[in-house]
Amino acid sequence: MSKKNLIQRLLSWLRLLPFILVVIISVPIVGMTWSEVGKLIGIRPVPVPVVGTGSMYPSLFWAKTEGGPEDETQQGISEYRTTPHLYRSFAGITLFGQTYLKKTLNYGDIVAFKNSATVKILATENKDTNSGFIKRIIGIPGDTIELRDGFVYINDTLLDEPYLVSPRSTYGGTSLADCSKLTIPSHQYFVMGDNRKVSSDSRFELGLVAEDDITYFLSLSNQSLYRSLWRDTSLDASLLGQPTLVASQFLELLNQARKNRGLSSLTLKSKLVQSATLRADDSLTMQQAMQKAGYTNIVLGEFIARGAYSATELLENLLYQPGTAKQVLSPDYTDLGISTLNLNVAGCPRQIIVGHLGGYLPASYDPGTISSWRGLADNLRSTLPSWENAVDYANIDQIKLRELLTILRRRLTLAEEILGTMERREWFSDSQETRIKADNTDATLADNLAKELNQE
Repeated sequence: MSKKNLIQRLLSWLRLLPFILVVIISVPIVGMTWSEVGKLIGIRPVPVPVVGTGSMYPSLFWAKTEGGPEDETQQGISEYRTTPHLYRSFAGITLFGQTYLKKTLNYGDIVAFKNSATVKILATENKDTNSGFIKRIIGIPGDTIELRDGFVYINDTLLDEPYLVSPRSTYGGTSLADCSKLTIPSHQYFVMGDNRKVSSDSRFELGLVAEDDITYFLSLSNQSLYRSLWRDTSLDASLLGQPTLVASQFLELLNQARKNRGLSSLTLKSKLVQSATLRADDSLTMQQAMQKAGYTNIVLGEFIARGAYSATELLENLLYQPGTAKQVLSPDYTDLGISTLNLNVAGCPRQIIVGHLGGYLPASYDPGTISSWRGLADNLRSTLPSWENAVDYANIDQIKLRELLTILRRRLTLAEEILGTMERREWFSDSQETRIKADNTDATLADNLAKELNQE
């Protein structure tokens, strides 16, 4: 075969390439409509159900039942906010070393994925482990990402993020700390939610997401439906280094949330503000800080948030997390102190918010314990007069008798005091605890003295 004929034959094969592609795609899906084929190979979107969506608010719907601000019973909720329409991630078809129909993932794309990390995280949250996550790509292979003072820097450039629920809301976690740089390796992506302060994402246990784990995507260029929900970012950079939390506003919002649930309001206590401030520098434990500030109470607690929060954001974050929601909405607490500390650690700006809680909870004592102390008091009242009548008897050692009477009267005083404390559901004081322990010794001494005197 001549060289000319060979070239002509190759050109003929190339002309047939589109037909070959169609045949290859069609063989495994005979009987499917073109619409279904398009969904399969990622050129037509499909509705993808998601769990929660609080981390992707405001783009996606965040219902009140999930801790969000939106009413799921209202009319006119757009389907694209509750069940986003995404494109299937299709690996493409490779022919003669060339891959066709494969879409490239990029910054800003919304992606759905599932892997061992999502299964583990959803299991701890008691959610459907098969549902996977939905997040936004922030870093692509080759990018170097850094989180600093609530903002994202990609390759040392401040990232413009209009889709965020609030500016200056991105802080480091266990997988990427503040002011640490991370270069994204090949076939891996750094993802975060749009509602950064409630998002479990690549900053934390989730870590980087492998390209093979991504099942659906929606490129940034195809997100026009969501843009009306996004923010104006023109003033974002002016927030760098600025304080954001007003304690009085937070207290007002928290008390309103408590009132809505039939709970009493918290009162701002200066000693708890002082203890929260002492605790914020991380050199003291909660107990040490409260003790140094001179605050004492029966029920004590604290919450700690790292990052710049407004009063509304902080409350939303606390109520979104089951543990802190239970804490700040507990009927046991009556007092609050909150403090914000701006730190600069080795050139890295950081903000920490500490809230200290205190309250009084009536003591509860076992009926058997109360009965035991009552029996002791009754026994001492009946026994004491007979020994008091022996005073000045010539045939009784009066020194031992006086010692016995002193012990019996001390025990009776303690028994009556402890009985009254328990019946009033009050807590034992430190002094009472010490005297209760010493009463065991008194009981032994009294028994020994009584035996000795009875033998005389």
